[in-house]
Amino acid sequence: MYNNSGLFQSDEGNTRCAAGGQKTDNSDASHSQTVGARGPVLVQDTVLHETLETFVSSTKPPRRIHAKGYGAFGYFYSTHSMKEYTKAGFLQAPNQQVPVAVRFSLASSNQGTPDTSRNVRGFSTRFYTDEGFFDLLCNHLPVFFVRDAIRIPDVISHMSPSPVNNLTEPERLWSLFAKYPEATNMLIWLFSDYGTVKSLRHIPGYSVNTYVWRNAQGIRRYVKYHWCPVAGAQYIDQQEAQWLACQDPDIAGRDLYNTIAKGEAVEYELQVQLMNPEDERMLPFDPLDATKVWDVTRYPLLPVGRMVLNCNPDDYSEQVDKLAFNPANLVPGLEFSDDKVLQGRTFIYSDAQRHRLGPDYRNTPINKQPNWSPASMVSSGNGRYVAGEIMRSEIPNPDDFTQATQRYESFSAAEKKNLVNNIASGLADAQPNTQCIVLWHLEQVSPALAEMVRNQMYLHESAMGR
Repeated sequence: MYNNSGLFQSDEGNTRCAAGGQKTDNSDASHSQTVGARGPVLVQDTVLHETLETFVSSTKPPRRIHAKGYGAFGYFYSTHSMKEYTKAGFLQAPNQQVPVAVRFSLASSNQGTPDTSRNVRGFSTRFYTDEGFFDLLCNHLPVFFVRDAIRIPDVISHMSPSPVNNLTEPERLWSLFAKYPEATNMLIWLFSDYGTVKSLRHIPGYSVNTYVWRNAQGIRRYVKYHWCPVAGAQYIDQQEAQWLACQDPDIAGRDLYNTIAKGEAVEYELQVQLMNPEDERMLPFDPLDATKVWDVTRYPLLPVGRMVLNCNPDDYSEQVDKLAFNPANLVPGLEFSDDKVLQGRTFIYSDAQRHRLGPDYRNTPINKQPNWSPASMVSSGNGRYVAGEIMRSEIPNPDDFTQATQRYESFSAAEKKNLVNNIASGLADAQPNTQCIVLWHLEQVSPALAEMVRNQMYLHESAMGR
């Protein structure tokens, strides 16, 4: 269980998680059993066997994505009553407080990936409420590459190193943007300066997916979650990101840990956008499309509460690496929508956690939920009537480029220049056919953007002597 500061306690409630085991005072246990002082080592030495076998089995398979990450603990408190919109117990009145655990991560990563790389940052939060766990999985960019979960394995494959030589190949990434026009909005976001950051204290968090809030009267509303850093959002350009990657590849994790260690809390405000499901008939796009954002002037941000991170982990392996998030961990009043990406995520996460941590992962201390059973899982199925032809189909209003255009036009001249340079420097190393398709997609966003990228690619190739 967790106390109000987010610290793990034993069942007796009086001890924190401690890292590692106790060092033995038995000096013989630090030596293998041998014939004489120099050996050979005896096969019968079960202490040696147990020591080595425990070491070998102590490591877990890494996460398939979001492998590199950092954790922190603290609490969330509501600042406004959300009773009108949801019956979730911890949001009924101001000043209700629950413990939280947070893991920040890099989506496409291994343990050696620099924190400042151009990447999607994960921002996952677990609320330890009286009604059970609520896992809110966010990214620092508000849109996703695709709108259907069946395409996610292909996306991850494109973002992974080559299976031939385990090296990063530009063609793999750029062929992703060529293959899926719907990823163009993500391309504009990711290759702007918003794709490179050096401090996790200064990133926002977006649910990306659309969820559902249901109140005590049974009224359902679509909801998107937003974390806003109290210290303000900050980004860096590609040049600073590359320099920092050489100077301190773990700068974001170090900054988060050291800030909390100095007694300075890291805070974020939780806000939401709410939409009447009937509105989807009047919108020019599907509000459940994970490649889209909602207009904040039409669906303004409503303040909900504030999260305070004030405690570092004592044992990274037990408290952070074993955190097993699942978007299906919900409480009454918080549900998932028909968002195709979210629907796929709700059942595959538990399989991934069993594969990584074992079938008993729910009983590890960080994931232990009192009185949990499959009946504890909450979905959006109860009380709804759904009918229609079963099919595999694109959504009716894909509109792959309008929001990408709007995002591009919102940039300053300096931001546009950086976007062009960032795209051109990468796309120049892709295959000619891939270049042509991506440039055509960019023309749909802005002919001027496509032309500037094309010219910058030519300059880049000339400088490389091609």
